[in-house]
Amino acid sequence: MSAERQVTEAWGRIEGWLRQYAPASHAALLPGASEDEILAVEEVYGVPVPEALRTLWKLTGGCNEGFAGVFFKNYDLVPLGTGVDFHRGQMRFQQEAGDDIDGIPRWRSDWIPAFSNSRDSQAFVRYLDCESGLLYSWDRYGMNNYGTEKEELDSVSTYLEEVADSLESPALAVRDSPGLIDGYLVWESRAHVQPDTWRPFPA
Repeated sequence: MSAERQVTEAWGRIEGWLRQYAPASHAALLPGASEDEILAVEEVYGVPVPEALRTLWKLTGGCNEGFAGVFFKNYDLVPLGTGVDFHRGQMRFQQEAGDDIDGIPRWRSDWIPAFSNSRDSQAFVRYLDCESGLLYSWDRYGMNNYGTEKEELDSVSTYLEEVADSLESPALAVRDSPGLIDGYLVWESRAHVQPDTWRPFPA
C-alpha cells in the first residue's frame, strides 16, 4: 500500500472518530495546506518532503487551539510556517554551536518538525528524518533519540495507524489510551490537565 493511501485511510479513521465522539476536537481541526504552500516550505528545507507527511499536510493543518491536539500525548501537527521558523532557528544554533552532542547532531537540514506538544511552542518535538523516513523525538532540554533505541520508532504512516487503532480499540492501546474532557479528545498521558473531569473512553 502506498504511503499516500495509508495516511489518507488512517487520518479518515481518526477524523471519523473525532466527529462521532470528540466533536470539540473535530471542530478545532484546520483545513489542509495547498500544493503551492507545501512547495514553498519544501524550498526552505531544501529536500523533498516524504509523501506521507505531504499527504497529511494536505488533509489537515492541525488544530486551531492548543488543548485540541489529537495525537498521542495530545501532540499537534506542527503548522507549516511554525515548522519553518523552528527549523531555521535550529539550523542557526547548529552552525553557531558547532559540535554534535555525544555524536548526535543538534539538528540537520533534512529533519522536518512534524508533531509537537503545542502548536505554538516547540519544547517537545517529533521530527521526520527525511533520509530514513522515521520519526524521532527531540526536546529543548537536550534529549534527541536519533540513532538510539530510546523509544519505538515510527514512520508517519505507522504512527497514524497506531493512533487510529488506539481510538477504535482502546482496550488494545499500548502507547496511550483515549479519554474525553468536555467533548475534547484527551489522552491518558495528559489526563492530569483536568483530572476531575477526564473520563476514559469508553466510560
